Amino acid sequence: MTLCLVKTPGAFCWSRDSSPSRPSEAGPSDRMEAEPGTSALAHGLEVDGLDDRQTWNNRVEYVMAQVGCCVGLGAIWRFPSLCHKNGGGAFLIPYVLLLFTLGFPLVFLEMALGQNLRVNVWTKIHPKMWGVGLACSMVCFLMIVYYNMFIAWGIFYLSNSFQYPLPWSQCPAVNSSLPPPADPGCVCTKPAAYFWYCRTLEITASIEESQGFVPSLVLCILVVWLAVTLLSVQGLKCQGKILSFSVIVPFLVLLCFLIRSFLLEGSIYGLRHLMFTRLSALASVKVWHEAGTQVFFNLGLGFGTLVVLASYTTRNSNSAQDAFILVFASLTACLLATQVVFSMLGFRASTSIRQCVIQNTVKLEQLVKMGKLPPEANPPPEIQNTPSKSYTSWLYHLDKPLRDKIMQHVTDCNVDKELIYEEEGPALVFVALAEAINEFSSTPIWSAVFFLMIICLGLTTSLALMQAIRVPLLDTFPCLRSSSWTITMSISFLGFLISLLFTQRSGLYLLTLFDDFVVSVILFVVVLFENVSVAWFYGAKRFFKEMQDIIGFRVSLMHDYLVRFFTLLGIVILTLCSMIELVLKEQTYNSWDKQSGTMLQLHYPMWAVILAFGLAFVTLVPILVGLFKCLKKSTVSPLPKNLYPELPVISPIHESDPQAGPSKF
Repeated sequence: MTLCLVKTPGAFCWSRDSSPSRPSEAGPSDRMEAEPGTSALAHGLEVDGLDDRQTWNNRVEYVMAQVGCCVGLGAIWRFPSLCHKNGGGAFLIPYVLLLFTLGFPLVFLEMALGQNLRVNVWTKIHPKMWGVGLACSMVCFLMIVYYNMFIAWGIFYLSNSFQYPLPWSQCPAVNSSLPPPADPGCVCTKPAAYFWYCRTLEITASIEESQGFVPSLVLCILVVWLAVTLLSVQGLKCQGKILSFSVIVPFLVLLCFLIRSFLLEGSIYGLRHLMFTRLSALASVKVWHEAGTQVFFNLGLGFGTLVVLASYTTRNSNSAQDAFILVFASLTACLLATQVVFSMLGFRASTSIRQCVIQNTVKLEQLVKMGKLPPEANPPPEIQNTPSKSYTSWLYHLDKPLRDKIMQHVTDCNVDKELIYEEEGPALVFVALAEAINEFSSTPIWSAVFFLMIICLGLTTSLALMQAIRVPLLDTFPCLRSSSWTITMSISFLGFLISLLFTQRSGLYLLTLFDDFVVSVILFVVVLFENVSVAWFYGAKRFFKEMQDIIGFRVSLMHDYLVRFFTLLGIVILTLCSMIELVLKEQTYNSWDKQSGTMLQLHYPMWAVILAFGLAFVTLVPILVGLFKCLKKSTVSPLPKNLYPELPVISPIHESDPQAGPSKF
C-alpha cells in the first residue's frame, strides 16, 4: 500500500517498504475523485515544505528527545512531594491509573498528529483551532522563563560543590575571631536552609520587597540562556547526539544514587514511609486532581513539545510504541527518583535522631546527677548503638508520670516526625537533599554529580520548550526561516529579560506565583481543545483507522470511545477542579522569616493575583479569537453516518488499482 499526503497528481507519497517519494508522472487515471460532500479545500492541502524537512538521525535519538523533554526536574521534587502529602503509596494508585487511561491516549494523539501533519497541525484539522498552536507556544514561553531558574540554581550549587566542607554543611562565621561565632541567622535553623534562603536567594521577607537583583543568580541565568540558545540553533543531527547524552546520564546518576542510598543508615525508614498506604486518601478528590495534574506535567501534554519533536520523525515510525516508551520511561524515572528521595530523607531523619538522642542522653544524665530526675530517668548505655529504635522504645516503656516529667526537659526524637518534612518545591532539592548529601563520604564528588544531573535534566526539557516556541513560528511564517538565528536570539533575549524577575531577592515568591497559578489551568484548557478537535472535528474513528493503516496493526488499548468520551470527561473534570481551586482557595504563599528561621504564610497582594490571572487569560486569547472570529470552513469534511471515509490528509491508494476510490471501514 502507498500512502499519499494529498489526493492529487504529484502528491507526496510513501510506502512501508520505501522512503518518501514524489511520483514524476501521473495521468488522469491516477487522480482520485473527491468524496461527495467534501470541500475542494479538503483535497487541496499543500505540502507546506515537508519535502526538505529534517528528520532525526535514527529512532533512538527521537525517543531520547521525547524522554528528555518529559523526564525533567518535576520527577525529582514535584512527584516525591505529592507522594509524601497524598497518602504515600496510595497516591501511586490514581497516578498509574490516570497515566495509562488518560495520559497514554493523549500522548499517542499528539505524537501521531505531529508525525503525520507535521506543520500547522491544528489549522489543518480545523481553521478555528489555529489558536491552539499559538497558545501552546505561549505556554512554553511562560514555562521556560521560570523553568530556567531551576537550572540556574543548579549551576550555583554546582559551582559551590568543589570545596570541603560544603558551604551548606555548617553555619558561616561572622568574623575571623577564634573560635569564630556562627551567624545568628543560621543558629535558629539548619545550615542547608540558611544557605538556600540567605546565601543563594538572599531572600526578602515578602513578595513586595524586591531589594534588587542577586548578582550571582543573574550570571547563572545568563549562562543558562546562552546554553539554550547555542543548542537550539544547532542542527537536528547535533541536537540528537546531545540529547542522547543528556538523557542517559541522569538515569545513570539516579541509579547510582539509588544504590548508594539503599546502603545508608536509616534508608529503610524513608522507604517504609513511602510504602505506607493510607487508602482513605483515595476517597479525596484533591488526590485524584493532583495525580491528574502531575500526569500532564510529567508527559508534557499541552506544551506542544510532543507535536513538534514528532514532526521531525519519519512517517513510518510506530507512534504507538513511541508513546508507550515515553509513558513507561516517565513512570520509571518518577519511581526511581522517589525511592532515592525517600531513602535519603530516611537517612537524614536517622542522622537527626542520632544527634537528638546523644543530646538528650547527656542532658538527662546531668539532670539525674543534679537530683532533678530519679535514677530511672538515666537512659541505658546500649541506646547509643541503635538510637532510632532504642531511645523511643525505652522512653515509651517508662511509667507515664516519669515519662511526662522527662518530656518536660527533652524531646521524644521520633523518626516518623522527622520524616514529615516541610520543604516542598525547590527547597526539597536544595535543602532536604543537599543536607542529606552532607553526610555522604566524599561529599564534594556526590554533590557535583547530583547537581550536574539536575542541570542535565533541566537543559533537555528547556531545549524542547525552546523548540516548541521557535519551530511553529518558523513553520507558520516560512519567510522567517532564513532568519532563524535572529528569531532564536530574539526569543532568548526576551526570555532572559523576563527571567531576571526571578533573580530578584523576592524572585522565589514570583516563581511560586507562576508555578501555582499561570501554567496549570492553561494546560488543561489547551489539551481540552486538542482532544475536542481530534475526537470530534477530525473524527476519532478516522484517526485510529488511519494510524492502523500506517503502523500496520490496531492498538488494542485504544478505542475511539476512549478519546471521544473518557479522556474528554477526565480533562473537563480536571479543568473544573483547577478553576474551582484557584477561585476558592486562599491566595497565600510561604515567606521566609530570618529572625525565627521558619516559614510564615502571607497573602498575595492584589497586584500579584491580577498579574497571574491576567497572564493566564492572555495565553488563552488566541484560542478564543480563533473560535469566534475565524469564519473559514473546515478542511475536514463531516463524517457521514455509518460511513468512514479516509482522511483527506492521509489516504491509502492501492497501487494495483489506481482508479479505486476511498476504502470504507
